[in-house]
Amino acid sequence: MDWVSHAGSGVYVNAPQRAHTQRGLAMNSLGKSSVVFVTLSGLFWGGWILGVQTPEGQEALARAYAAYAEDQAAANEDLFNSDALRAIVCGGDSFEAAAPKPCLAVIAGGRLFVVDAGSGAASSLMRRNIPMGRLHAVLLTGGSVAQTADLGELYANSAPNRAEPLMPVYGPAETQRMVDGLNQVAGLDGLGQGLQAWGPGPEPGRSVIVFEEDGLTVSAFTTPGDFENHRIGYRFDYRGRSLVVGGDGRVVGARAAENAEVVLQGAQSEALAHLHQGGYATAAEVAAQARAANAGMIVLTGAESRMAAQMQVAEARAAGFEDVVAGRIGMLVELPLANSEVNVRPL
Repeated sequence: MDWVSHAGSGVYVNAPQRAHTQRGLAMNSLGKSSVVFVTLSGLFWGGWILGVQTPEGQEALARAYAAYAEDQAAANEDLFNSDALRAIVCGGDSFEAAAPKPCLAVIAGGRLFVVDAGSGAASSLMRRNIPMGRLHAVLLTGGSVAQTADLGELYANSAPNRAEPLMPVYGPAETQRMVDGLNQVAGLDGLGQGLQAWGPGPEPGRSVIVFEEDGLTVSAFTTPGDFENHRIGYRFDYRGRSLVVGGDGRVVGARAAENAEVVLQGAQSEALAHLHQGGYATAAEVAAQARAANAGMIVLTGAESRMAAQMQVAEARAAGFEDVVAGRIGMLVELPLANSEVNVRPL
C-alpha cells in the first residue's frame, strides 16, 4: 500500500525515494489507523473474553466499532481540504462481479461529486466513511442501468446531512425521464426535494460548464462518436490542477481533454473489445489518444478481473504510454496544489 508518485517525468518513485512530505502523510494516516486498530482489536478480544453473547461483550464491540468509524470519518474530512484535487475509485473494477459497476468520486473545493452511480456506489463510499452530506451532484457519463443503478441510494444516504434538499443529476437527455421515475417511486416531487435532472447537452468541440465556484470548474464535453451514443465526459479544473473522467466513452481524444494531468477512463483489452463489439475503446487506443493529447497519467477503470486489468495496463504501455495504472476500488488519486505531483495510494 505504497505511494506511487508521478511528477510529469514518467518516473515512479520507489519507497526509499519518497519525499518527506509524502512519507509524513502516509505515516500520519497509518499511525491513526494503527492506534484505532489496536484499540478495536483489544476491545474485540475483550468482547470474546467476556463472551460476545453477553451484554458486556456486545457493548465492548459496539464501542470499538463506533470509535473506529468516528476516527475514520474525522480523518476523511481532510480529503475536503482545499489543498488538492482528489479522485476516489469507488466502483468499476471489483474483480468479483461479472459486470462493471462504474463510480468515481471527485473532491475539490470542499465538495463531493460522484461520476456515475453504479450498483454499490453508495455503500462503497460509506464503508470508507466518506461524509455523504458533502455530495454536491451526480454526473452521469451515460444513461444505462450500469451507470444509474445507485442514484436512489446516493440521494437517500446523503439527504439527511445535505444542506440542499435537491440533488442535481447531470447527464444525457434520457436522464430526465429516469430521474422523474426515481422521484415518483420515492414519493418526491423533484422541485422542493429529491433528484433534479440537468442535461448539459454538450456537442462535439463545445464544452458546457456545469459548475464554477471557489476556483473549481466542472465542464461536460463529448466527441462525435460519443455524441451518437449519448455519452459524456467531464473535466475538473481546480486552481491549476486538472483531471478528466471519461466513463466508457472515447473522451481522451476530445479537445477538452488535452493536457489533462490525469485521465480516469474505462477501457477493454483487445480481445474483449473484438468480442463485445460495443464501441468501447481499447487500452491501446486510450494510450495512443492520451499521448496525442499530452495527458499526464491514465487510470484505467472497469476491468472485470485482475488479469484483465493487468492486460489493459500492459497493452497501454506497449502502445507507448508508460504512465498508466489500473484503477482499483478504494484507490485515491491526489493532485496537490503545492506541487505538480500526482500521488496514488489506497484510501
